[in-house]
Amino acid sequence: MSGRVEDNSIRGDAAALIADLTDEQRDAVTTSASPLCIIAGAGSGKTRVLTRRIAWQAATGNIDPRHVLALTFTRRAAGELRRRTRSLGLRDQVAAGTFHGVALAILRSHWESKGRKPPELLQRRMAFVAKANPKLDRAVVADLDAEIGWSRARLVTPERYVQAAADAKRRPPRSPSFTADIYAAYNEAKRKRRLIDFDDILALAHDAMTNDKSFAAAQHWRHRHLLVDEFQDVNPLQFAVLQSWLGPESTLLVVGDPNQAIYGWNGAEPDLLRNIDQHISGIAVLHLRTNFRSSPEILTAAGRVLDEPAQPSARPPGDEPTIRELEG
Repeated sequence: MSGRVEDNSIRGDAAALIADLTDEQRDAVTTSASPLCIIAGAGSGKTRVLTRRIAWQAATGNIDPRHVLALTFTRRAAGELRRRTRSLGLRDQVAAGTFHGVALAILRSHWESKGRKPPELLQRRMAFVAKANPKLDRAVVADLDAEIGWSRARLVTPERYVQAAADAKRRPPRSPSFTADIYAAYNEAKRKRRLIDFDDILALAHDAMTNDKSFAAAQHWRHRHLLVDEFQDVNPLQFAVLQSWLGPESTLLVVGDPNQAIYGWNGAEPDLLRNIDQHISGIAVLHLRTNFRSSPEILTAAGRVLDEPAQPSARPPGDEPTIRELEG
């Protein structure tokens, strides 16, 4: 590791960074395991652990914060992560952004290195599909747009859509073959007009990293410590992109909770986290189980709903919750 971190102002404060953590939080912060997966239950201090790990690993010379890349699902989350790491004393701002934001930055660098003019970014796929199919009502177009987005996220081409939709028990607004035709026509229209959409950003970034070895090596050196927050919401396309961003010397940390997945409508695959050892070879898995947010009664009820053992609670007992099943 470079001596650069010797001058970091938090080097002498490494002990302070873990002094107020629980044993399981401290283990997650200080372990040298990589690749590493942290299953962080609700209210278990996930963001605290993530930011403390960056700061502690930098303070002890295990990583150079200038080469950290944290991937989040919103710009707000990325900004909060940068703010927290600065508050912990890091002089060098950690790079943090969404999958799409980081991929677009990498693509722009690649296009510039090749002297290529960037294609135009299509901001609203639904409006584009609606204009190309004026006889379809807005609700149908919205559902078709969702099917195209789901297909891209799941790496499903128009040619494979009919079978993939049947396997996934999808219910497109028109027949699967009609939906596949709209999907194919959309791709062709983009190609002719030299347009790319947000899913293309990820796919093209993956292609650049896969097919341009010297460019990929430079990116691997620049971002050699990767962290992924809310990993339960990663879809297969994003996972493929993440794999292309990992080089031979990369470290990887993924954090998430499969019970908190919220992007299933957009092709997210929580099983990537549930079965992480099947997707990332040699990964170590740690758990943050203790909940600091909810009473034992709330957690017991949540455990019954999830059909799982209840999380331990750090809060005092409270009132018994009432659970009702909503109709519809």
